[in-house]
Amino acid sequence: MMAGPINRRTFITRSGATAAGLLGAPLLSAPRARAAGERLVVAVGQWGIETPFAWRSSQSEKTLWDCAYDPLIMRDPKTFEYRPGLATEWKPSHELRTWTFKLRSGVQFHEGFGEMTAEDVKFTVEQNLKPDSQGGSAPFFRTHLERIETPDKHTVVMHFKNRVWEVPSNFTQFVGYQNITSKKYIESVGEDKASLHPIGTGPFRHVEGKQGDYHRFEAVASHWRKTPAFKELIIRRIPDPATRLAGLRSGEIDIGNVFGDYLDQARKAGLRIHETPNAACHWVVLQGQTTPDREDYCPTCPWAGDPSDPKSLENARKVRLALNLAVNKKTIVSALWKGMGSEAPFMYWYYPFHKGFKTDWKVPPYDPERAKKLLAEAGHAGGFEVRMNPMVMTYALDGPDMVEAVALDWEKIGIKVRRVPEAFSNFLPKNRARKTNKTHWVYGSPPFDEPVLGWQRAIYSKGAFNILCDGAYDEDVDTISRELDTDKRARMTQALGQRLYDDYRGVMLGMRSLTWAVSKKVNSWQTLVYVPLENNYEYVG
Repeated sequence: MMAGPINRRTFITRSGATAAGLLGAPLLSAPRARAAGERLVVAVGQWGIETPFAWRSSQSEKTLWDCAYDPLIMRDPKTFEYRPGLATEWKPSHELRTWTFKLRSGVQFHEGFGEMTAEDVKFTVEQNLKPDSQGGSAPFFRTHLERIETPDKHTVVMHFKNRVWEVPSNFTQFVGYQNITSKKYIESVGEDKASLHPIGTGPFRHVEGKQGDYHRFEAVASHWRKTPAFKELIIRRIPDPATRLAGLRSGEIDIGNVFGDYLDQARKAGLRIHETPNAACHWVVLQGQTTPDREDYCPTCPWAGDPSDPKSLENARKVRLALNLAVNKKTIVSALWKGMGSEAPFMYWYYPFHKGFKTDWKVPPYDPERAKKLLAEAGHAGGFEVRMNPMVMTYALDGPDMVEAVALDWEKIGIKVRRVPEAFSNFLPKNRARKTNKTHWVYGSPPFDEPVLGWQRAIYSKGAFNILCDGAYDEDVDTISRELDTDKRARMTQALGQRLYDDYRGVMLGMRSLTWAVSKKVNSWQTLVYVPLENNYEYVG
């Protein structure tokens, strides 16, 4: 059960000493306080809507909740390849229409909720079929899943309506969304109460938390996969980078994301920098490029165009190219990212490790004069007004800085930028529903096993999100998704990648590394390659 009220102003060490919490949140509130050396404190810049459930959440939540769960399929931290997790094996049959998962026996849910079985997997997956489920994989299961059978407690057989090669990806660490939830627990306390105190099978057990502020976990002794080196884990939400750095310097925080000028300050303070190279492609999402059934549909928006009018579409493409040319990407890389990134390689959800990646995909050059000319050709010589949200989002903690850099460059070519701040936790559900009132924002893409898996979620009218455009490439996404031959699919993927690149659907900023400052308490940390979020806390040693 949840712990009772706690003192939000101080934390208490085993010796009895107290120290003021940076944001008023406790660093420790256990009934019996642990020594500081047994505690790992992670400061994350943002999380999403804070729900732990696969059918409600996206990857934005994984920086918070993955430590309390295990996925069916793990990842190799160095190669991103599949490794056994709660499932020891997974095999297709019936021409990829049936997938059978064999489960690891003896894995226990926290707090005495029993062994994880096939019924829990079936329950978790079937929650995606609810009409109001907005998890990233929910549209996939609603579209393709026919039924699930559990012939025994360690076997799950999923039957699909058609041949689907991408099933394993939906159950993997980080990219997948299906962290397995206890059916018994959800049915006994209800989803609302369970969301405040999640029960999983992971290496850390959730103890208590305050929404939007912090969550405290305790290590699970003799965990089947990895027993954490630290007995207690505190994950705190601290959007302000200066506050995170102050906590790192004072020793209150052990791991915290740092970037920009804070990198130099962290190094001067003697903190070690942990880097995940080329972890996120960043671009500005240009809203309004969606389908007529959505509130954000805007055929009159200069950057979107009317699908029924070829001239309008060509002018919109010119505007989007102008918006790209107007932004000085070199300055963003050198000044904001402190060189921890590059103008190239770049593609939307297409990474250099993917088959078919083209090295000549690079961000458009800085050319404000040509941008002005293109705007004039498209009928917008006097510019127009746009709305931008300078928010801190999970994949772009310096989103406000990037938004401001883009806005200042756009204003130089006559674009009127209206800054409309809104919290990510409020904005994310609107984006899922395509109800953002055509407000642009900065996004940083995570990797998928293949680009089309990202496209299924984010450029597809039937997908969970709109982070580039909706509808324009539905037929291409469908065709690629139906192709079972890996090499043929790679060629088709490259062709659509080229179209996306040529259409300038977003304003490309570049690829950057993710950087964290870590205290001397952290000797090693196996983060997942390519992944732009804090992860694998159980491997901190």
